[in-house]
Amino acid sequence: MTRVFRLILVLGALGLLSYRFWHVDLAPFARDEPQFLRAAAEQLHTGRWLSANPLYGNLGLRYGPAAFWFYGVVQAVAGEDPRVAILAMGLTLTLAHLALALAVWRLMGESAAVLAVLVAWMASSPYQFLWSRLAWDLTSNAAVFAAAALLCTYRELGVPRALVLGASIGLGLATHPMVVPFAIAVLAAVGWEQRRRGRDGILAAAALIGSMVLVNVPYLLFLLKAPIVGRAPRLPLSPAGFGSLFLQAPRIATTWGLPYYFGGAWSDFRLWLGEAADLVEPISLVALVLCVAATVAGIAAALVSSDARQRRMGRVALIAWIGNVLLLAAVGLERHPHYNFSSAWVPVFGVASAVGWLRLQRPRAATVALAFLAAVAAGQFTVIVGWMGFIRASGGTRSPGYGTPIGIQRDALRAACATAEPTIVLKNETGMFPFPFEYHARTLPECRGKTVVVCADEARPLTKPCPPPADGARVVRLRYAEATGGRLAVE
Repeated sequence: MTRVFRLILVLGALGLLSYRFWHVDLAPFARDEPQFLRAAAEQLHTGRWLSANPLYGNLGLRYGPAAFWFYGVVQAVAGEDPRVAILAMGLTLTLAHLALALAVWRLMGESAAVLAVLVAWMASSPYQFLWSRLAWDLTSNAAVFAAAALLCTYRELGVPRALVLGASIGLGLATHPMVVPFAIAVLAAVGWEQRRRGRDGILAAAALIGSMVLVNVPYLLFLLKAPIVGRAPRLPLSPAGFGSLFLQAPRIATTWGLPYYFGGAWSDFRLWLGEAADLVEPISLVALVLCVAATVAGIAAALVSSDARQRRMGRVALIAWIGNVLLLAAVGLERHPHYNFSSAWVPVFGVASAVGWLRLQRPRAATVALAFLAAVAAGQFTVIVGWMGFIRASGGTRSPGYGTPIGIQRDALRAACATAEPTIVLKNETGMFPFPFEYHARTLPECRGKTVVVCADEARPLTKPCPPPADGARVVRLRYAEATGGRLAVE
């Protein structure tokens, strides 16, 4: 019965993780995602694979092309339906998260109950939940988690494993420069270990660095001649602001800061939740504080462990976390959660390490801590389910952080294309960018053979003005169907 109960716990945790793949029609598809998928598809049409992201980032640079390679392969195999791309990236990201949970669990030599709670807690992160439902450049997120998992699994680094580890980190770097702190942390920790291994250590280190560089050759060649355009303004940073940067990685494991993705709809979400809304913010703050404390304690326990692998992970976690903070302080950009991909895995390792230390030193305290972590996971997962319920009920939001979900967008384009005219002028009267509607017009079977012009009569960001009336063209209004929320109407 004990084995059956443990199996049920693990399967239940995996069930929570699988919620990422439910109701994909509720996923956001707003600005970058349709542009990414269109650029990826162009690779197949032209035969020229990208050597950089076609969009400029906030640092005034075009970042790496790895995500576009990924989507190009997905589209070559499964077509250009954006929901397939979302599921493919979500599956890749989820497998990387699960790989880290399994690797840390085996490293700590813990029970199946600990694995179940750890997976459930990872599944309850609203940030990772949202990211796993985006057709975005999340190969950086997946690459870091996969590399961290691989770091847990060996005692001495051999050349084959070094090649795989380097390729994983290289793909992360070929996606977004915010992976640099993690790469530095790995190189520092591995270099420290290889210094006494002689020829074998040199070969392993060379394989690691070589594969990292090889993956990035197209991007590095692009950077040699790439211009730097105006970057986002540098924000001032006070001592308190610098200290708060250390909260950004643990934040990803909690619901703290979740209004970032709601914008003005956060108050509507609170009203929709009812009395339970009063518990979300104070509990999220408590969870954040305890997550930070457990992460610090877990890293400290790993650094003094008798197990060389745990010491290695402690070093990488510490350097990656501090390095991420220093990079964020140096660039002075807004605190977008995805800027913490280098250290988003650190709380997972730190909390697992803290629980492992408690189970050895204070078994009763460990049981209490594990029960509390399970309760946090349950509470946070309830918020995620409520979030999706709110999106379904309201038809999405009017904020750029989420917008109208992809299913409603596709239905609106189907309705717009249900006409005999070959040209459709879609007057966008919503707050949405034109990119998702342009992408659906190119890929929906109902719009095949038609020319869809997405425009606006009033000045709207990145939207062209509507052309004058023409023969053979039908003008269609795209507006919000209700006073609030993101549901659309086509007239």
